[in-house]
Amino acid sequence: MQDEAQSLTPRRPLEPHPDAMKIARKILGARFEADHKDGNAMLAAAREQGMPVEFTFFGPTSMHAKRVIEVAADENLRAAPQTRIKQRIKSLQGKVGASLAASVSSFDPTRLGGRGAAGRQRDRARASEGRGLLGLRLERLQAELDRRAAANGTPESGTPGSVKC
Repeated sequence: MQDEAQSLTPRRPLEPHPDAMKIARKILGARFEADHKDGNAMLAAAREQGMPVEFTFFGPTSMHAKRVIEVAADENLRAAPQTRIKQRIKSLQGKVGASLAASVSSFDPTRLGGRGAAGRQRDRARASEGRGLLGLRLERLQAELDRRAAANGTPESGTPGSVKC
């Protein structure tokens, strides 16, 4: 009975499924960043087309599985013009800086305890986590610029460095 149930469950492919790649490319268009909303749209589109949701992921094991939409985003990143990547890096750095400035300016050391302290601490932690996620996106974009510079054999000068959050 268990063998029958396992045979009915589609296996996750080792490589991105071609139909899933078509869906991912349609969802992303020319964008080179995919977030949870894109992943949810990918799952919904796969269900609408009658495709098993397992095909929206690929990899040898569930622990090492990747989302197909991330592969499509990586393809778009490799095809994106360098100026567009640099503009996005500058934009993300501005968001990180604005978030950090807001956190620093709203911090009041005289109100470390008392009413609302837990909420203030929660807000600071959420802002810090958001800056961390922005930092990961920045590192991904910077890594692509570094990869391109290494492929050209020229050191990349004048590119924005990664922001530590």
